[in-house]
Amino acid sequence: MSSADGVVVETLARGDGALHVVHTSAQMGVFLSFAIAWLLSAWAETLHARAARAAGKRGADAGELADLPASVAPGAASDPDAPGSRPAPVPRAAAPAGASETAASDDASSARDAELGGRSPDPDPAAPASPPSVVTNPLDPRQLAALPPARLLAGDRAALMRSRLTLRAWAELGVILAMFYFADRAGAVPDAEKSYDRDVFLFLFFALVGCGYYATLTRSKQPFSPPLNREQTEEWKGWMQVLFLLYHYFKASEMYNAIRLFIAAYVWMTGFGNFSYYYVRRDFSAPRFAQMMWRLNFFVFFCCVVMRNDYVLYYICPMHTLFTLFVYFALLAKKEDNDKTPVVLGKFLACAALCFVLWEVPGVFGVVFAPFRFLLGYVDPARPDVDPMHEWFFRSGLDRYVWIHGMACAYCHPRYEAALRWLDEQCPPAQRVATQCLVGAATLGVSWWYYHAYYVLPKLEYNAVHPYTSWIPITCFIVLRNLTKSLRAKHVALFYWCGKITLETYISQFHVWLSTANVPNGQPSKLMALVPGYPMVNFGISTIVYVGVSQRVFAITNELKLACVPNDPKVIAAHAVVAAAWGAAFTVAGFLVVHVLMLEPVFGKGG
Repeated sequence: MSSADGVVVETLARGDGALHVVHTSAQMGVFLSFAIAWLLSAWAETLHARAARAAGKRGADAGELADLPASVAPGAASDPDAPGSRPAPVPRAAAPAGASETAASDDASSARDAELGGRSPDPDPAAPASPPSVVTNPLDPRQLAALPPARLLAGDRAALMRSRLTLRAWAELGVILAMFYFADRAGAVPDAEKSYDRDVFLFLFFALVGCGYYATLTRSKQPFSPPLNREQTEEWKGWMQVLFLLYHYFKASEMYNAIRLFIAAYVWMTGFGNFSYYYVRRDFSAPRFAQMMWRLNFFVFFCCVVMRNDYVLYYICPMHTLFTLFVYFALLAKKEDNDKTPVVLGKFLACAALCFVLWEVPGVFGVVFAPFRFLLGYVDPARPDVDPMHEWFFRSGLDRYVWIHGMACAYCHPRYEAALRWLDEQCPPAQRVATQCLVGAATLGVSWWYYHAYYVLPKLEYNAVHPYTSWIPITCFIVLRNLTKSLRAKHVALFYWCGKITLETYISQFHVWLSTANVPNGQPSKLMALVPGYPMVNFGISTIVYVGVSQRVFAITNELKLACVPNDPKVIAAHAVVAAAWGAAFTVAGFLVVHVLMLEPVFGKGG
């Protein structure tokens, strides 16, 4: 690092090795790419403004509807294959796990994209009609040249008009990443030390609970609310995420075991939500797979490149990606037999055996993941002598079995739902109350036993038993949360909203709420001090900025998914070819800027 007048400037050439050179070049390439996105977006907005003014003049007498394309005119027929259209959602009753979504599978149904908080994907009324994109060969240069990215770079005004909202989303993403870099790499925002006060920690959480309960408690409109419905699982994620973030902000070390359970619950939802989707919809298509990977890794990819961090620093993303892949391939194998109980049980046993061999047989983990060392290796600057694969082994191994329990719960969900429905609708009231009291008492007894037997253990001892016991409190919570019809029918909308953006709040906290002290791969051990000397004022203001940024990232991710990862596998393949070519070209351009124009040494340590 170098500094001038108190501002720290990251030295691009710090480090050695070809991988480092590629990373610094890619970082500069991303900066250049977003600069182009900003210019194209500004150009498109200018063209749109001119077209809108011209349309306003032409339509002053004729009326506004005359200028609208037929596809957006009132009463126009909906084309299910048109951009922005959605397939009809599967009825909730058909899903064995409701419509639950997880941190690893937030978009389990494309029918929910309209709820995701992004801007409308409807065509721009001022834009020319878009000709259909037909891709038969993703490697055909002529077909690639007809795609929007190539036409945009060629200055095609019609393409600019049609892609205005997409360009705006890319430009906004660039602004957010620039904000991350400015706050956590340029050193312009000072750092503050973390300080834990149990009273403040609990006050903030329970104040939020109280506000959420009294202001946003919502009752389901359905006559019967199934257990683990989407609202409930999002609420569950939401309040856990609040505690998880407060734990990081205040360094509440005494909450460590609880946080481990929360992360296990997220991984449990990975197994539960993905099994529910694939078991019911049987959609193992390439577009669905690509959209799932986009949701998990789109934003973290850019954060890794721009901030020059390793993937495993944001360990939630690779961990959920791994277990999502496990669920996907477990159900893909002999998918035609997924409705047969012996086959499904055999898959559960095979998954458990795989995890046992992978994590508990010495040496196997290192051999299996050795080819991915470049992606999954992580070196903490504070502990440079630790094996780069240790962090990945530790993080992924803590929750190596609980995702299988999530799949098993999803498979049993229809029976669980049927039992609760019978209890609510057919069981005599006295028998129903007695059963609920008995089940509730037994569950509380198991929870009490777990607390005294395992939860109170010291950190290292608890870590040793966590992979085998985390399913117990998760199961107890599910039983208690769904014990009565009234409990299932209500959710706190505030936490439901928080639960929808858990992935974005997890990643963004590193750079616009906490601080890694301007060090690539550094742990967020400090706070971002927007208002130095006023810790609670700083907490309030920085939290407003941080949550707002996270919500916009959530919306942008889904907006760009519609444009970049459509439902046509050939178009996705063509986009991948264009993205690879773009990335290679701008990495070379970044290399020239960093190592030719800026004269940074190719190999060697910068000052």
